[in-house]
Parts: sequence; structure tokens; C-alpha cells
Amino acid sequence: MKKYYCIAICAIVAIILLQINHIDSIYRNYKLEIEDKLKQALSIAIDDELHIRGVLLNGHKPEKTHAIVRIRMEDMTPAMLDSISKLPGAKDTINVTKAREEGAIGTSAEISQQQSQDNYIRRGDYIKLPILDSIFINRMKMQLPHRFVLLDKDEKVMDSIGDFPFRHGNFIKTQAIGLKGLQTLRLEADIPMSQFAKQEILTLISNALLMLLLLGCVVLQLRVIRHKEQMSRRREIASKGIIHDLKSPVGTAVTLLGMVKYRHQNDPEAKPLEKNETMMQHLLHEIETLADTVGEDGVRTTISREPVDLAALADKVKQEVDIVYHSKQHNISIDNQLPQDLMPKVDADKVERILRNLVENAVKYADAGVEVLVVLTLQNNALLVSVKDNGWGIEPRYFKKIFRPYYRIEQPEDRYRKGHGMGLANARQLVLAHGGKLWVEGEPGKGSVFSFTLPQK
Repeated sequence: MKKYYCIAICAIVAIILLQINHIDSIYRNYKLEIEDKLKQALSIAIDDELHIRGVLLNGHKPEKTHAIVRIRMEDMTPAMLDSISKLPGAKDTINVTKAREEGAIGTSAEISQQQSQDNYIRRGDYIKLPILDSIFINRMKMQLPHRFVLLDKDEKVMDSIGDFPFRHGNFIKTQAIGLKGLQTLRLEADIPMSQFAKQEILTLISNALLMLLLLGCVVLQLRVIRHKEQMSRRREIASKGIIHDLKSPVGTAVTLLGMVKYRHQNDPEAKPLEKNETMMQHLLHEIETLADTVGEDGVRTTISREPVDLAALADKVKQEVDIVYHSKQHNISIDNQLPQDLMPKVDADKVERILRNLVENAVKYADAGVEVLVVLTLQNNALLVSVKDNGWGIEPRYFKKIFRPYYRIEQPEDRYRKGHGMGLANARQLVLAHGGKLWVEGEPGKGSVFSFTLPQK
């Protein structure tokens, strides 16, 4: 159960981290968008403030519309051309590349604006921060804590507007005023999370609801797994109790039948006793299989190795299955390819149960007249036992699943056979305990071949 808790905790942490990363990504995109708006509003505010400053300097009243009149040089009067040639800096050579590197301009189109700034600074007519701030606020169309600081060439504060504390800002934009580097304008602003939360409230709520939904699903799944684990544990405890209660009387019955058969071994009418003894031994085998399958997880199956005549063991299984399925037409044959003097050291009882399970399944899951062949041979210095039949066969997609406890392949109603899905799981467990492996081959309609190996020790 602990691994399920670990998986659930990892899933919850992953969901929370993904949501945090998603919200952080949204906030970063929002911040970049606001920063672009701040830069654009600052550029427009500087340009409009310069225009208003020029209008006020000429004694005119600023208008709402900022217009530029273009006149071709060939249409200018001599007086116009003369006045342009007398403008400060009209004949200066400007290094555009250097001006860009210094941050004075972004494009060559801004040269005229920056020259005008130099002219006003030379006259002592500096940038009007209240007008600049007013234009900036109107352009932003949203309230953000900010302030403007005007610095001289030595970076000393000449003027400022706004009471926003610089230490709390997360956006700073510096803009050179003029080409001479005489003044610098710095915008300090804060892009608060509260503003982001107000604007993206629906997105945040939907993400929170999604996260809660996913967390709820994980918790619900964990509760279901826990409930199933508890039910499985209770079923295991109940099964052990039933198995324990059954094993003792059945074992006693087998012993008593053996004693009665021994006393009447020369009596021709005692033949049914032998059949009943075989049936009771088969029932005891089924109980032991259940006991092994529902045993505690992690408990290692104990193997008692002793020299065993594998061919005789296979013949014993054949006779027992013949008795159990005497009413069903079938034929079981044994092909012993082992050396006559070979007596491998294995657990006779465990190997008998493996063989009985495989041979019984071959007869059980087939139509009447089924042919079953048990092959005993050596392969790579290991015992190889194969149980072949021409029964219903198995689809390849079930080759691994059928060895799981309680797993059964769904069959049509006319092919339904009683069972618990524990036989093959127990057989695999016993083969692995010997250090071997168990596998299946075949296809529907052509029968199956169950094979297992047992190392020689």
C-alpha cells in the first residue's frame, strides 16, 4: 500500500508544480506585454511632451492633435532655407551607429527628435516631467505605481515626479534625452501580482478548479485502491481460514481411505476405494494449491530436493487425471526422452502438482477426444517438460495474463468450465522456486504447448 501512497503523493506534487509553472508562464507573458506597453507609452509621452514644449515656447496653446507639416525643399522659399541652415546642429555629422550603441536612438528616424532635445537643453528648457507623466498615464490606460527621474550627465537627480519607491520596482527603462548625453530620463515602475490577478481572474479560477479536480481524482483513486487492498486482505484471511479448516479433515479422509484400501487390497470389490482415494488426493492437491496461491506476499516457497523418477511421476499424474476425467473421452500419452538412469533432484510433491495442473488443464479446456502428449527431455543440461494438446488453444495476448492469480480467459457459454484462476499462478510459483521458468505457446483452434524447465541439482 505504501507504493500507492508514494505514487499518489508524487502525482499531487507533479500536478501542483505543473499548475504553478503554468500560472508563472501566464504571469511572465502578462509582464512582457505590460513592459511593451510601458516602453511604447514612454516613447509616445517623450515625443508628445517635446511637441508641447515647443508649442509653449513659441507662445501658442497646445492642441489635442499633434501634426507635422512636410514641405519639399523645392517648394521652400529662400527665407525658409536660410532659417533651416541657421538651426543649431543643422550641419553636424551624426554617427548613427554610435548613437544607437549609446541608447540615444533606436532608428535614424529619431535623430530629428533627439536634435530638438539637444537644442532645448542648450537653451535651458528641460523636459517637463508633469506634462510627460500626464501623457504617460493617459497612454497606459491603467494604474501602475511608477515615477520619472531626470538625471544629468553625471547621473545626479535633476528632477523627479511620483513617490513610487525605487526598491520595490520590477521594471526600469532608461532613455537618453538628446544626442549629446547631457540628460537621461529613467522610468521606474512596478507590475504587481494584484493587477495580474484582477485581469486574469477567470484564468486563475479555472486553473485552480482544474487542479482541485485532478487532486480530487487522485485522492478518490487512492481511496478506491485502499478499499480494494483492504478487501483483498480480508479475502485472503478468510481464504486461509477456510483452507485450514478444509485441509485437516480432507487429509484425515485420505489417510483413512488408504488404510481401508490396504486392508482390502485383495478384495475385487475394493476397486471403488482406489478411485475415491484418488479423488480425495485430487481435492487435497487443490486445497494445497489454494494455500500456496493466497500465501503471504514475499514468503519464499520451500523446496525439498530428492532424487525423483520423473517418468514414473508423470505416469502417476496420467492415471490420476484419467480417473478424475473418466467420463470425458481423452487420451494422455508420455514421451520419455530422458536417460534411463537419470534421477534429477527436485521436490517430487511440487513437480507432481505442476504436472497435474498442466495435464488437467489440457484435458479440461478442450473438447471430447482431446489428445495430450507429455514430453520429458533434456535441454542445455536442464530438464524440459512440455505438455502439448490439440484443444481450444490460447490467443497470444493472453500468454502472460494467464499466469496471474485469479485471472481467467472469458469463454463462450458452451466452453465455460469451473475454476478459480489459481492453478497456473501456483504452477509458475513452484517452477520459479526450483529456479526454472514456465511459458506457453500456441494459437486458437490449434492447441497449446505449456513448457517448463527445471535445473538439475
